[in-house]
Amino acid sequence: MESDLIFALVMRWTHIVSAVLTVGGTVFISFVLLPAVSANLPESERGPFRDAVMKRWKPLFHPFIVLFLVSGFYNFLFVTAPLHQGQSLYHALFGVKFLLAIVFFGLAIVASSTMAWSEKLRARRGIWALLVATGLLIVLIAGFMKVMPTVDPEDADTATQVESGDGIS
Repeated sequence: MESDLIFALVMRWTHIVSAVLTVGGTVFISFVLLPAVSANLPESERGPFRDAVMKRWKPLFHPFIVLFLVSGFYNFLFVTAPLHQGQSLYHALFGVKFLLAIVFFGLAIVASSTMAWSEKLRARRGIWALLVATGLLIVLIAGFMKVMPTVDPEDADTATQVESGDGIS
């Protein structure tokens, strides 16, 4: 196997693992951890427990954000974009996915913060629901992008066919 193929595979795996851990961790915190804490700990113990969890989560989560972004850009620029030249839908979906990822990462940094500046935002239960919804929407868009047919860059008829929706089955 050629080294460029190995590197592309490693970047793909990095992107998938980062997605699983960031989105999956957010779903776990939102639907399992926080409700369990609310149901089983007195109000006075919730804040310190949450801070302890986030202090352990952040050193894992923040590097995965960076890996997610770096591997995503690599995969888009060097692996998938060349296969989807002339497909404005594909590129528009990438733009939407990227903007949603920025929102997701920003909200996740706020939600996992233990700093005073983010206290009011963290206290809102809706931030976790918005994180989960944004993360799942990103995954759904990515899944659709993955099954879009590729285009031979030299074949304008195929690009036009895909643009009109005829190439998606």
